[in-house]
Amino acid sequence: MAVARRADRLAEVVETCRASSPDSIAHPADVSSQAACDEVIATTENRFGRVDILVNNAGISIHKNAARTSVEEIERLMAVNFFAPVYLSMAALPGMLERRDGSIVNVTSVAGYVPNPGESAYGASKAALSRWSHGLAVDLDGTGVHVGVVSPGPIDTEIWSLDEEQSYTGKLYPPQVVAEAVAKMIERRVTHLTAPRRYGAVGALYPLVGRPMRWGIRRYEARAQRRSTPHDD
Repeated sequence: MAVARRADRLAEVVETCRASSPDSIAHPADVSSQAACDEVIATTENRFGRVDILVNNAGISIHKNAARTSVEEIERLMAVNFFAPVYLSMAALPGMLERRDGSIVNVTSVAGYVPNPGESAYGASKAALSRWSHGLAVDLDGTGVHVGVVSPGPIDTEIWSLDEEQSYTGKLYPPQVVAEAVAKMIERRVTHLTAPRRYGAVGALYPLVGRPMRWGIRRYEARAQRRSTPHDD
């Protein structure tokens, strides 16, 4: 079962899935609500009997300077990016524990390990999800239930076009790299992967070279703002 807010876009995705999985169904829902998340799991269990795999990939972004971000925007972001995966995971977990089998994959971001300009709230939500997921994996060790974290780098999706103060102008990778990482994680029961894999080094190095890296990020943001600011001739 596929879940998303926009019913029309969701229907297109599910129709494509039916080519290889005829029983695929769409379930439009806003996962920022715990009631909606509980309904998603209940509907899946009623239709298919159980939840074997849960992939939490819903996410929204705020690309705005922290000082210009409202508390309401941050609360909304945390509801979708952090609490929705928590709601869905906790609703699916009892059945998985009873069967001693199942896989939960939470999609975070490299931004949860390395702070980027205008992404303080987004990075915090992904860092929280990553830390909670790793803690869940520790607590569930030996139960038969697998928990993994996929941390994508910059992926070519519409999330970039929705940002208000976009400064990133680097390479964007195709969504397929994330799909492949999720499949690999489930098949091999891996706990953590980055997509593309090379971004794992960035997160590992940041605690060691945080100050110069932050300096470099600030310089990058300043240059990007100068490029985007019109000048009088």
